[in-house]
Amino acid sequence: MKIRISPQALTDELFKLQGVVSQRSTLAILSNALLQAKDGRLTLHATDLDTSISTSCECEVLEEGSVTLEAKNLFDIVKNLDDDSLVIETEDNYWANLNSGNVVCRIAGTHPDDFPQILDTSGVEMYPIGIETLLNMVDKTLFSVSTDDARANLTGAFFRVTAENTLLMVSTDGHRLSKIEADPESFSAGENTHQTLRDGIIIPRKGLSELKRIVDAKATELSFGLVDNSIVFQSGPMTMSVMLIEGTFPDFTQVLPKEGDNKAFVKKDMFLQALKFVSLFASPKTHNLRLSLSDEGLELYASDPDRGEGRKTIPAEYTGQPVKAGYNYRYLIDVLGVLDSDQVSLEIIDTLSPTLMRDPTSDEALFVVMPMRL
Repeated sequence: MKIRISPQALTDELFKLQGVVSQRSTLAILSNALLQAKDGRLTLHATDLDTSISTSCECEVLEEGSVTLEAKNLFDIVKNLDDDSLVIETEDNYWANLNSGNVVCRIAGTHPDDFPQILDTSGVEMYPIGIETLLNMVDKTLFSVSTDDARANLTGAFFRVTAENTLLMVSTDGHRLSKIEADPESFSAGENTHQTLRDGIIIPRKGLSELKRIVDAKATELSFGLVDNSIVFQSGPMTMSVMLIEGTFPDFTQVLPKEGDNKAFVKKDMFLQALKFVSLFASPKTHNLRLSLSDEGLELYASDPDRGEGRKTIPAEYTGQPVKAGYNYRYLIDVLGVLDSDQVSLEIIDTLSPTLMRDPTSDEALFVVMPMRL
């Protein structure tokens, strides 16, 4: 293989692979990227066997061929080149020579057949969706995906095409829950939509994180589809496949609280600042603080025998009876961090019932936080 390519173009594509190449795997080949030069393009592949990414860019193909090279090492080398041209040429033993301006180096490679088989996504039925819409759904749910591998069915987000032909995404770690539905104008499914999508799938946390990291929000197109036991995302020259989590996602409708009479509207930034201040007095083990709602506003209180106690009251537009409940303050901060509005709606039924938080200007997303015992 011999190609001439722009170092910047190659850097951009290698960046997309960095989240899936493994530095710790017992399979050394998973640290490598597969490079294939053909028909005026360089195609790159990387995988950790659960998440795979393929992407490509233009290059001058002087000799067709393929090789696998250590992905992080190649990325670190190429991104530090200051010339506008790079020639990569492989030897018979699959070592690669890199020449760019006054830089000459040689790195180890392996036979391309050593690389895991690439999932064939040709012929897959793809469903277009607005990029901003999907990235917004990921933003609103990723933070509440469980990290507990003992509950594998919660270590991903539930993703489904609803009966109304919109997209639904839900995540929970047992302590909080996030739910969002896509704007019907941004996605449209037909009657023949894959039944598995109708039933719902569970997309692993890592796959969602990588999608958020590498998909350009300014790109003009994004689509998804199913092949075997994987979901496939395509945007421009990039294709990412993510192996789905097996199992059943819990019936989240059982924990969605019914709309109650105790409802407050609070300025988001003011609430966030108050949480950060009062959290200084919370137990470092439980992170517990108390919220009290009344006609006088929203009072935040925390105490710890070794830290002392702190209290702050902020204005709130409140209707209902006086009520108080305890929470892990980090869960409240996480929700505020993904809300787009200037205000937050807070509905506390009682001390032990799930609490509902949402953007009062939009019905697309809601967040449930389980209280802690006071």
